[in-house]
Amino acid sequence: MSYVDRMCLRLMAPCLLPALCGALFAWSAEGLLGLPRPAGGGSAPDLPSYLIVAGGAASVALYAVQAGRLLRWRRGRGAACYVCGCLLGRAREGRWGPYRPCLGCGKQHGV
Repeated sequence: MSYVDRMCLRLMAPCLLPALCGALFAWSAEGLLGLPRPAGGGSAPDLPSYLIVAGGAASVALYAVQAGRLLRWRRGRGAACYVCGCLLGRAREGRWGPYRPCLGCGKQHGV
């Protein structure tokens, strides 16, 4: 796996998290809707489908943001690592001041 492949994986893998959370919440809502009304069951049969759609929409929005970051990097407008040339992550506070980790090789660059 090259550094660019690793960078793309680190950028795009979190995009699946909202969709998975939406499916998990929809599954739990489906189980709660099956309960009798006095035990906490509800009367919103469309709620699980709305949760799945909301999770999918959030996942697509996050994917669009990450794809925009990747496109800016390909055009040379993003902050790049001087070792491997991959995109740098967000600034974090470290022991000796703020730094930005490389999404490809993992090296830390001072801000």
